[in-house]
Order: sequence, then structure tokens, then C-alpha cells
Amino acid sequence: MVNKIRKPWIAGLLTFLSIGLGHVYAGEARKGILLFLGQGILFIILGLLLIASPLVILILFIGCAVGYFIFCLLNAIKIAQQNKAEYQLKKFNRWYIYLAYWVVASLIIQPIFAAGFKEHVIQAYKIPAGSMLPTLQIGDMILANKTIYNFQEPKRGDVVVFEFPKDPSIDYIKRIVAIGGDTVEIINKKLYLNGVQQKEISVINTSNKMFSSTVNPRDNLGPITVPQNAIFLLGDNRDNSYDSRFWGPVNQNKIKGKAICLYWSWNSMDSKIRWNRIGKTIR
Repeated sequence: MVNKIRKPWIAGLLTFLSIGLGHVYAGEARKGILLFLGQGILFIILGLLLIASPLVILILFIGCAVGYFIFCLLNAIKIAQQNKAEYQLKKFNRWYIYLAYWVVASLIIQPIFAAGFKEHVIQAYKIPAGSMLPTLQIGDMILANKTIYNFQEPKRGDVVVFEFPKDPSIDYIKRIVAIGGDTVEIINKKLYLNGVQQKEISVINTSNKMFSSTVNPRDNLGPITVPQNAIFLLGDNRDNSYDSRFWGPVNQNKIKGKAICLYWSWNSMDSKIRWNRIGKTIR
């Protein structure tokens, strides 16, 4: 084969295009493929660990992702540097092999993996409205765990993402206040569960106006018994939330995931990052 030295900067550039591609260029094709596959395994493990400790694992998740990429980058450059003086081209050292690797890795495998990860493990959402104030603010970006209800039942107090009953193509986020078998009643803005008034520390009321149940179910409702395998959802911004008071309980199979933590928050009114909210656990 032809002697042609490896250039470290090219190995680094190819790693930026796709993890492992720099290693293929530098002569370590098997290692490159293993590193490419390894990033997927790492993300799945860390994604599943988010169930246990969202804030700690979120930081670890970001740190590991950055660290893994830096390792792959520097390792590809190091291998190329070892072949700066002399390198016998291998069968896979062809431009069309590099192109094929990039196409398969970046345009086929990664999108399929990302879609699967989003569908079954963790999905990011942006909060566009204020129905969950003060818990969730407009501009908050959250992570929802989509595996947790495979291992446990939804609980009262969980903040969940679910299919909007009136239009399944739209995702809503509210708090579960009652589960199957519970009796829900709202009297003068106060929530009663199975006849007991609830202490809701996360709830706000912004209107002094009081509607009767014959006019509007916002302030007075029920009693309603939640069917089995269903949940009753309310927004924390109780006077400004379109929720189960208006369209009833939701079947549990419509839940897409449990909101676990914030990974970003942007205040568009002031064009500022809300640094104190990043990494906050959603309760």
C-alpha cells in the first residue's frame, strides 16, 4: 500500500463530523466504530439514571457527554500524530469509505437512535404558557422521563406530560391531583380529595372572581369520581389553566412522561437566562 502520513488536524476535524471517523482516518477503524457505538450506550445508561437523582445525573450527563467527545477527539489526534512520519494506507483509507461512514453514522444511525431515545427514554420540552406557574415558568426547558411509569404507577403530585384529550397531536403538562378511585371536588377554589381539603403549596390564584359550578367549573366542581386507570390533572396557576375541570379525567395510557428537571430557562421579556432555575428538580 502507498505510504501517506496522517495529519492530526484532519483526524480532529473528522471527529467533529462524527465520533469515530477520525479514528478510521488515523488507521484505527475498529476502535472508531466501538467509540461511536459507545456514546449511544453511555447516553442510555445516564438517561435511565435520571430517574434516581435528576440534578446530579443531569450534571453528570452533560459532563460525560463533553468529556467523552473530548476523549475521542484527543485520542484520534494522538493516533494520527503517531503516524505523522510514516503510514501505510489500509483498505479503508479511501475518501468514499469516510463519506460512507459519515452518511451511515450521522444521517442514519444517529437520527434513529435519537428518535428512539426521545420516544422511550428522555424527551425535552419547552414551556410556552403560564398554566403551571410558579412551578414552571414560560421559557423553561424541561426533561421528561418516559420510562418511569414502566416501573411504577403515576402518583398524586407528579407533574406529567400527556396527550391533550381534545387534540392528541398536542402535548400538555399538568399536575396529577387524583388517581383512579379518588373523589375530586372543588369548593370556592379549594381542592377536596376524598372529602379532605388539600394543602397545595405550589398553587396560586390570581383572580378574586368566583364562578358558580353552573357558570364555569373553574372554582366549583363536582364531586367527581376518577375512573380506574385514569388521572385528574390541574395546573398550578389554578385560575389560568385549561385542565381536567373542563375536559375531565385522562386515561393513564395518554401519559408521555414525568417532568423531572429543568435544563435551561430563558426569560424572553428581559432577554436573560434564569441561571437559578437550571438544574432545578420539578416537584
